Formats: sequence, C-alpha cells, structure tokens
Amino acid sequence: MNKVVSRCFFIVSIGIWIILSISEPWVLSDENKFLKDFVNHELLNVLGVIMAITLASAANLHLEFNKIEDAASKTFLTNTRGKVKFSAFSMIVIFFLAVVVVVLKSHLATNDISASFINGSAILLILFNLLVLIDLTMLVFSIPPIHKIVTSKDEN
Repeated sequence: MNKVVSRCFFIVSIGIWIILSISEPWVLSDENKFLKDFVNHELLNVLGVIMAITLASAANLHLEFNKIEDAASKTFLTNTRGKVKFSAFSMIVIFFLAVVVVVLKSHLATNDISASFINGSAILLILFNLLVLIDLTMLVFSIPPIHKIVTSKDEN
C-alpha cells in the first residue's frame, strides 16, 4: 500500500467517523458492547504489546541496516532509517494518545455522541497503528540480500 492510498484511506476513515458520530452515534457509542468493553485498559494492553514488538523489530531493522551498509562499505540508507525512526516514534505517539483517549473517556463520555467520538478516535488510533505496521512490513520485505547489495556496489 503506497502513501497516497494510506493517507486517502485514513482521511476517508476520519470522515466516516465524524459522520457516524453525528448522525448515528449509537454505532460507535457505549451501546456497542465491544467498544464499551474495549476502549479502556484493554486498548492500552493491545497497543502496548504491539508497540513493544514493533519497537524491537525497528531496532532490529536498524541493526540490519548497519550490516548492509558495512557490507557495502557505504552509507546509503539514511532516508530509510529516517522512515523507520518516524514509524517507531509514531507508535509511541499512538500509545500516548490512546492513554489520553482512555482517560478522557471516563470523564467526557456522558452521552452517545461524546462516547461515539471517543470510541471512534480509539478505532482511528488502531487504524493508524495498522497502517504503520503495514509500512514497516513492506519495508522489511523490500530489503534485498546483502550479497546483492555488495555485488551491485562492486559493479559500479
């Protein structure tokens, strides 16, 4: 999935969230038993596990990039490292925002519309998390074997 598709998908999701929260708040409100039981410590548990595994994977990617650059005797993955760093910090920000959402829910979810906006924002955080995971997964599968990088360097 390229960046344009990801961004369009996320923007459309935001539009659907706003429309549902205003016109049909019961869909995302606490009348939805799953959302009522999920947008609390359970959301933080899920995102915490995903974040821990993903940050470890991002660190592993960084180390692998070091090996690739050492094998090629050349620094050329600066842009890619920046993208991995951005993704890693995005996961941390997502987790922080989820904490804010969970805390705010206990204070602001006084009616169906406010609960719908809060629960919907939690769904959007999970969606954004998923898009970051897709981006990192695509990156991992696009890394060529080290011998191909060294061979292409020797040919130049």
